[in-house]
Amino acid sequence: MNVVFVGGGSFRTLPIVRAAMTDRKLFYKGKITLVDFNIDRAETVGRLIKKTPEYVGSECIVTWTDKLEKALPGADVVSISFPVGSRKVCALSDIACAKHGFFASDQISLSGAFRSVTGGSIVWNIAKKMEKLCPKAWLVDFANPVAVYSGMVNNNSKIRALGVCGGFTNHRWDLTRLLFDKDEYCDEFKVSSAGVNHCAILLRGTYRGQDISKLIDRAINRKGWQPCLIPKYPKSEHDIRYGLERLAEMRRRFGTILFSTEGDGMHHIFFEEMQDRMLKNFKPRTLAQIEKDANAGEEARKRIDVEFKAHLDMDLDAAFWGKGPRENPNFAVGIGDATVLVLKALGGTRQWLAASYPNRGAVKGFKDRTVLEYSMHLDENGVHPEPDLEIPDCFHGLMSSLATHQTLLGDAIANRDPKIFADALYSYPLFQNSKAAKALWKDLLKIHAKEMPAEFQKAKDYF
Repeated sequence: MNVVFVGGGSFRTLPIVRAAMTDRKLFYKGKITLVDFNIDRAETVGRLIKKTPEYVGSECIVTWTDKLEKALPGADVVSISFPVGSRKVCALSDIACAKHGFFASDQISLSGAFRSVTGGSIVWNIAKKMEKLCPKAWLVDFANPVAVYSGMVNNNSKIRALGVCGGFTNHRWDLTRLLFDKDEYCDEFKVSSAGVNHCAILLRGTYRGQDISKLIDRAINRKGWQPCLIPKYPKSEHDIRYGLERLAEMRRRFGTILFSTEGDGMHHIFFEEMQDRMLKNFKPRTLAQIEKDANAGEEARKRIDVEFKAHLDMDLDAAFWGKGPRENPNFAVGIGDATVLVLKALGGTRQWLAASYPNRGAVKGFKDRTVLEYSMHLDENGVHPEPDLEIPDCFHGLMSSLATHQTLLGDAIANRDPKIFADALYSYPLFQNSKAAKALWKDLLKIHAKEMPAEFQKAKDYF
C-alpha cells in the first residue's frame, strides 16, 4: 500500500504506522510519504518509523517532503491530520461564544463552523490535487470538523473521503467504564450507531454475544451506582465521570445513549445543564493573556519536539517499544485508532467502524447527500452500511438540523459561496436565527478574518 500522511510530522503518525504494520502484508514493499510544512519534524517521524520493530523486514520505502504534489502520484490513501486555526484565533473564538451564551468546540458548534472554513480550504485544495494526481485514492480525514470535510469532498469532487474520529476509540472506553466499572479500553463491543459525529446515537449492540442494552440497564440500575473512578486519566476524571452520569440519565429517560461522551455532542442533548456548567467554569482571558498562553504553547511544543527528536540517537530496546499508550503515548502502538482500521480495511482486511460519509440510503429518513456518522463495514470495495439504521424519532429533528448544517458548510467551502455559508449558520439549531446568534456570527467573522477566505465576509449581507 502507498499511503501519504499530510501532517505527517504529527505525534499521531508513528503510533498509527506501528499499529498498521502489525498486518505484515499491508506495507510490505509499500511506501509511506510524510508531508509536512515542518520538514524537520516529518524527517524525525520517518526515521523513527524505520527504528520500530514492526518496520523490520517490511521492505517499505519511507520518505518525507514539504511538497504535496511530489507525494500524491500513485497514492492509495491520503491521510490528513492537522490542527485548524491559530491558538490565538481559537481562544478568541471560544471567548466570543461564551459571551453570547454558546458552547465552543472544533466540531458541532458555531465556533467549529468558522474553523471549518479555515481548515476546509486546505482540505479542498488537497482533494482537487488528488483529482489530478491520484484520482482513485481515498482521502481519510482526522482533522475536525471531520463530517464537514467528508461531505465537502464527497459531494463536490470526484474523490472518495471518509471522516474518522477518536470517538470510535472513546466509546470502547466509555462502555467499559459504564458496564464494568473499569477504566480500560476494550475492543469486544460491536455496536451500531447513527447520527452526527460527536452526537451519534447508539442503536443496538453486543458484548461477547450479550445484548448491550440489558448490560447497561443491569449496571446503572444497581443500588448506589456511581460512575467509576478514572485512575488512568486523572486530569480528565471529573469530565469523564460527568459524561458517564449523563449517559445513565439518557438511558433511563430515552432508552438509549450517545455513542461516546464528547462534550459538544452531549451539549446538544442536555443543553441548559451543559450551558450552565460551561459558563460556570469558563474564565475569560485578556488578549495579553491569550498571546502569552499561545507563545507558551509554542515554546512547549518546541521543547517536546526536541525531546521527541532525541530518540533518534538512543538505543531503543524491546522494552521501550513494548510500552503501552499511557506510558509511551507518542511511540506506542496506536490501539484502536480509527485511521488504523481504515488503512487495514482499504488494504484488504474488512473492518467494522463508525465514520462520517454521505448518507446514500444508509440511515432512514435523510437525503442521500446529507453527511452523517454511521456504522459500516469498510473494505477495498468501499463503504457497506450496517442495515436498518434509524434514528429514534425524538432525536431525528436535532440530528437532521445538525447534519444539514454540516453538509451546507461543506458546500459553502467547496464553492466559496458566502450565501451558502450564511444558510449553514442559519440551519444550526441552537438559538436559531436569534439576535444572539447573529451577534456571534458577526464577531466570529471579525475574529477569523485573517485565517478564512475573504469571500466569506460577504456572508454578513444575509444576516
